[in-house]
Amino acid sequence: MKKKFLLYLFILLTSLQSTLASSMKLNLIEVAPNIFVHQGKHFDVDESYQGDICNIGFIIGKESVAVIDTGGNLIIGEALKASIREKTSLPIKYVINTHVHLDHIYGNAAFANKNTEFIGHSNLPKAMRFRKNFYEGLNLKYLNIPAEKTIQIPPSILIEANKTKIIDLGKRKIKITAYPTAHTNTDVTIEDLTTGTLWAGDLLFIERTPSIDGDINGIIDVLDRLISLNINLAIPGHGPPTKKWKEAFEKNKNYFMTLRNDVRKAISEDQGLRKTIETAAQSEAKKWILFDIQNARNINQIYPKLEWE
Repeated sequence: MKKKFLLYLFILLTSLQSTLASSMKLNLIEVAPNIFVHQGKHFDVDESYQGDICNIGFIIGKESVAVIDTGGNLIIGEALKASIREKTSLPIKYVINTHVHLDHIYGNAAFANKNTEFIGHSNLPKAMRFRKNFYEGLNLKYLNIPAEKTIQIPPSILIEANKTKIIDLGKRKIKITAYPTAHTNTDVTIEDLTTGTLWAGDLLFIERTPSIDGDINGIIDVLDRLISLNINLAIPGHGPPTKKWKEAFEKNKNYFMTLRNDVRKAISEDQGLRKTIETAAQSEAKKWILFDIQNARNINQIYPKLEWE
């Protein structure tokens, strides 16, 4: 009886997901010729989380399509695929994940087939496996998605840190660059060489407080590299695309430098972690959305490492 109930529940959930995916329509912005972005909402991963908080989208070439990030669950991934089909019938040849965080990768399953290749940082498969149980718990808690429906699709084409790969969508070349540990240890950017459009993933936040799940020194170094680029437009991992990309990267860098300096000062003065959370980077508080919760997480991440400098 119990097995029959679980089978019925599984079928019901699958049917519900398909119905929701077919009825959900993503708002798309064409930020450059044949480059489309859906901007995620500024929610945290909490009771308001629905898997739609990061920027996702696609680039259309003359022969094929590349998808950049797929959202936080299968419903978002299916809605993205439906949006692509409204724009083109060309094959979806590549799916590129900018990094490991769950809001960027759990729509991958919507694109899984023998003709689509998944691309990511060489650290991404291991990072996905390491976080699998934790992410399954979050998806169950906030999205009511059971573990068997929280499907990971890791990349098969891997790019080592400080290496690049060029893919061609048909008279449209895309450069993918992998970085040392920065926002995470799995960060890549995607540059459309035709239009000078850079998908920065979570190496760039606009409006929303930047986050660090990797190395504070590394993110500052990588931001310096990104500031020196010659591009026309940047698409952040969260927030609106911008032509004022240099200022946006500099604003992110200033936040992290302020945070690092304040935490180092707190450590030198023997302030504990709790006091440091109350004081560090408070001069940045009015510049960002979701500041208190994200700034506290960032301090929890970097404080132990900076203690041992």
